[in-house]
Amino acid sequence: MSAWFCILVFVSAGRFETTGQVMTGQPLEVPVNSSKVLTAARFAVVEFNKANVEDQFAYKIVNVTSAKMQVVAGINYILDMQLGRTSCNRSHTVDSEPCVFSSEPKELQCHFVVTEIPWKNLRVLTQKKCHPPNY
Repeated sequence: MSAWFCILVFVSAGRFETTGQVMTGQPLEVPVNSSKVLTAARFAVVEFNKANVEDQFAYKIVNVTSAKMQVVAGINYILDMQLGRTSCNRSHTVDSEPCVFSSEPKELQCHFVVTEIPWKNLRVLTQKKCHPPNY
C-alpha cells in the first residue's frame, strides 16, 4: 500500500510542476502596486520606524522593487523596497506617508516579510533587513 501512496505523490507532484499551478508554501511574484502589497509595505515601514532607534527621523517608501506572496499558515508578503528618510521626527510620527523627504537625502534598501493571518485579524513584521544602497 505504501508503494501506491509514493507513486500517487510523485504523479501529483509532477502534475503541479507541468501545469504551472502554485503549491502552498511556494512564493509567487505579485504586482508591486496591488492594494494588498501596498498595505503590507506601509505596515512594514510603520513597524520599521518604531524599531529604528538609530535614526531620529522617520522613513517612507520611495519604491517597492519586488513583491512575492507565499501561502503558509497565513500569508507572507515578501517585499524588497527602497526607503527614504523624511524630515519628520520618528518619535512623533505614526504614519510617515504625508512627510516630505529630507533635504539631506538618505536611502535604505530593505527586505521585509510581513505575515498576515486574516482569520485572527493579525499582521506582524516577521523579518526586516535594511542597508545603504549599493550604487
